[in-house]
Amino acid sequence: MKRVSIKELKELIELTVSEPVSIIDVREVEEFAAGHIVNAKNYPLSTLPEAMTEINREQPHYVICQHGVRSEHACSFLENYGYNVVSVSEGMSVWDGKENSYQ
Repeated sequence: MKRVSIKELKELIELTVSEPVSIIDVREVEEFAAGHIVNAKNYPLSTLPEAMTEINREQPHYVICQHGVRSEHACSFLENYGYNVVSVSEGMSVWDGKENSYQ
């Protein structure tokens, strides 16, 4: 399984201006609503099997949660179905919370 740190994800987001990085946030709806990375899509881990038809199988996706555990589970699940996913190892717990990074 591919992994990146939160720092690597932030650098990628900053470098990719013309086409946003695809970020899948697998936290629950309430967690996502409390703060998330701009342009991230919320597919809670508990609903991922039903939601995976909405996810482009070819495009790379960075999967994030609060601490990195759920993103690992989500990546493992999606990889089994041929999705191109990368787990963000530390999660939102270490995201610095800059205003332009939250909606």
